[in-house]
Amino acid sequence: MSRLADRYELRHVVGRGGMGRVWAARDVHSGRDVAVKTAEAVRGGTGALRREAALAASVDHPGVVEVHDAGHDGDMDYLVMDLLSGPDLAAVLEDGPVPPAEALRIVHDLADALAAVHDAGVVHGDVKPANVVLTDDAVVLVDFGVAAASPSCAGPVTFGTAPYMAPEQVASAPATGASDVYALGCLLTATLAGRPPFTADSPTEILHRHVRAAAPRLRELVLDVPPSLDELGAAMLHKEPNGRCSAAEVRDVLADMRGEVKLPHRPLRPVGNMVSRPEPDATRPILELSPAV
Repeated sequence: MSRLADRYELRHVVGRGGMGRVWAARDVHSGRDVAVKTAEAVRGGTGALRREAALAASVDHPGVVEVHDAGHDGDMDYLVMDLLSGPDLAAVLEDGPVPPAEALRIVHDLADALAAVHDAGVVHGDVKPANVVLTDDAVVLVDFGVAAASPSCAGPVTFGTAPYMAPEQVASAPATGASDVYALGCLLTATLAGRPPFTADSPTEILHRHVRAAAPRLRELVLDVPPSLDELGAAMLHKEPNGRCSAAEVRDVLADMRGEVKLPHRPLRPVGNMVSRPEPDATRPILELSPAV
């Protein structure tokens, strides 16, 4: 067992992606179990994990992971945050779609968290099931690594996860709050239908479809979808950012819908001993598509 900054005992890896690794750890000063994200330090850089810590800490909301510390030890940068108990949404979706009433609760709570994120002037940039943890009493958005990416990363390389990338992100345009809403629309489709709007044999083909293909309507993928929910999904997946609703509007529409629209309901399937797990195809650089392709 290794110790970081003479304070955090790193126990085992619970997540892995293009931006680093996440460890289950123990803070020997406080005796508290925490999660520690580590990444190799870049010489002369300002520290992506420090920027990520500052961005996440600027949002005070129960649906956003709480950050406790950030620093540097040897050739390693680190970020310390809550160790969340519960599976990520990607693990739950491996068993199929979520019951509709539960799907609306999850997306409503995420929209509420994103509204707070956007009010703080932050764009998450990588909303996807693997970055959503379902605890006993909250839906929590984690991993602000893409939001913290250095501006020097802009240009012909785009960071993101192909099935949940907005068309403008595919073109390497800066992500905005509307980009997060598009990703949330993809996540809404995945929770209800068991798959995101666009699937293909390769990430490149998925990116092409985000840009050029019409997104399937929810009513085409799920039986008995209320018209109001179908319309909301279509608005969230509008190709043009200015054609999408805001996260706050998504939250408010779903709040009204949950009270007024009758949906089939059954409890969320038991998740047993599921935990958030490393994602082999996590966020990573994706080459920009040529407009001529």
